[in-house]
Amino acid sequence: MSDDIAYLPLAAVVEAYRTRTLSPVEVVSSALERITQHNGKINAFTVVAGERALAEAREAERRWTAGTPLGPLDGVPISVKDTLMVKGFAFRRGSLATSEAAVAESAPVVDHALSSGATFLGITTTPEFGAGPVTISPLTGITRNPWDLRKNAGGSSGGAAAAVASGMGQAALSTDAGGSTRIPASLCGSVGFKPTGGRLPTYPPNVAGALSSPGIIARTVKDVAIVMNAVARADHRDAEMLPPDDVDYPALLSDRPQSGGPAAGKIRIAFSAGLGYAPKVDPQVAALVASAARHFESLGFIVEQADPGIDNPIEHFLTLFRSGFAYTMGKFSAAQRELMGAALRDVVEQGERVTVAQYLAAQDARRALARKLHEFLSDYALLLTPTVAVPAFTAERWTPEDFADFPDTRAWTPFGYVFNMTQQPAISVPCGLTKEGLPVGLQIIGARFADAAVLRAAHLYESTRPVQIGRPPLESASTDHL
Repeated sequence: MSDDIAYLPLAAVVEAYRTRTLSPVEVVSSALERITQHNGKINAFTVVAGERALAEAREAERRWTAGTPLGPLDGVPISVKDTLMVKGFAFRRGSLATSEAAVAESAPVVDHALSSGATFLGITTTPEFGAGPVTISPLTGITRNPWDLRKNAGGSSGGAAAAVASGMGQAALSTDAGGSTRIPASLCGSVGFKPTGGRLPTYPPNVAGALSSPGIIARTVKDVAIVMNAVARADHRDAEMLPPDDVDYPALLSDRPQSGGPAAGKIRIAFSAGLGYAPKVDPQVAALVASAARHFESLGFIVEQADPGIDNPIEHFLTLFRSGFAYTMGKFSAAQRELMGAALRDVVEQGERVTVAQYLAAQDARRALARKLHEFLSDYALLLTPTVAVPAFTAERWTPEDFADFPDTRAWTPFGYVFNMTQQPAISVPCGLTKEGLPVGLQIIGARFADAAVLRAAHLYESTRPVQIGRPPLESASTDHL
C-alpha cells in the first residue's frame, strides 16, 4: 500500500486530502520510506530532510482537517534540485568548490512552492553547476536510472527525474539550460516541462544566464500544471521575469478530451524526426516517437513531417553556455578552482577563450534562430520531436557508446538546447519503452508564450494514448554493479 501511495499522481493526492481518504503524514511517510529503500542505489538525493518533512506534513494535516489548506500543494512532498537555493541548507550545486554554510533565502520558485504548502523532502543531485546532460558529480558521484541501475539518469536534473520516477515524491523543482529538465525526464520516464524563458522567476541568476529556466518534473501533465499554478508568480528579485500571465493552467486541461473534437479540428502540427541536423537517432526512439506523432492524427489534427529549416546551433549555444560558466567561475579563488572537477574545468577553460565578438555573434545568431522558429510556428500550432536521440546508456559515461566518435559530445541531445536559445516552452512526455525496458520521451514544443497550449496538447496525448510504461522494477533490481 505504501508503494501505491508513493506513485499516486499529485492531483490524486490533493483530492485524497480533500476527501480525507489519505493524510499528508501518510503520503510523506511513503515518500520517505521509498527514499530509505532506494536512494542508496539510485543516488537521487544529496540531502534528505526527513524530520522537517514529517513536521511539515503534520502541519498540513491539521490545515486540511480544519479545511484551510495553504494552497494547491499543501502537504504534497516535493524535492528541489541543487541548482535552486533552499533557505537553511547549503547551496552546493554539486561542487566541492562551494560553501557548506546554509544560505539565508530560497530561490523564488522554492519560496512559492513552500508558501503553497508543499512539503520539502530534500535536495536532488546535479552535475557540477548543472554543466552537463549526465548527472555525474565530484560531490555526489553518479545518479543512476531507476529503470536499469547500470544506466544513467540523464542530466542535469538527473536526481529530480530519478526521484519522481522512483516514487520519492510527487514532483520536483528543476532547472533547464540546454535540455536539463527534459533529457532526464525522457530517460527516466517522467514528465518534464521547461516553460517560456522568463515565465518562472530566477534568483540568483543562473550560471547559463537567459538560456536557463526553472522547470518542473512530475508524474503527469496535470501535476505539472498544478505546480505551475503555484510557482508562476512574480518575484522582485528577478528583474527580467515576464509579467504573470494569470493563467489557471489545470483549468485549461480537459479531463475528457474528445477525439476529433474542438481541441483538434484542422489544427496543423509539425513532426520533425531530426530537426534537419540530428546526426543520428536510435531506431527504437525514432519508431516510438513517430507512433506518438501518428496518434495526434487519430485525434483529428493534421500532422505533417516538416523540419524548421535551421542549422545546428550547437556552436552558438556552447559559446553562450561556456562564457557564462567562465564569468561565474572567474570569481573563484585559486583554491576553489583546484576543487573543480574535470568536466566543469573544461567548460570554464573553453569559455575563457570566447571573445567579445564571438559572444555578440552568438547572441545575434540566437535572435535569428528565434525569428526563424517564430515564422515556422506561424504555420503550425506545435512541433513534435524526440526528446533525446537515445534511451539511457551506461551510467559511467558522459556520451552514449554509439556517439563516442562524434566530435560534438552533445550530439545525442540535439533536440534540447535549441529551445533554450529561443526561450520556447517545451515538454517531454513518456511515449513508450524500448525492448530493453527503457523509457522514451516525446517532446512537444510551442511558440514563445504558448505554455498553456503545450501543456494542453501534452495532456491530450497522455489522456488518450494507451501507453502505460508502469513503474521501474526497483524491487527486483540487482545492485551487483554498485
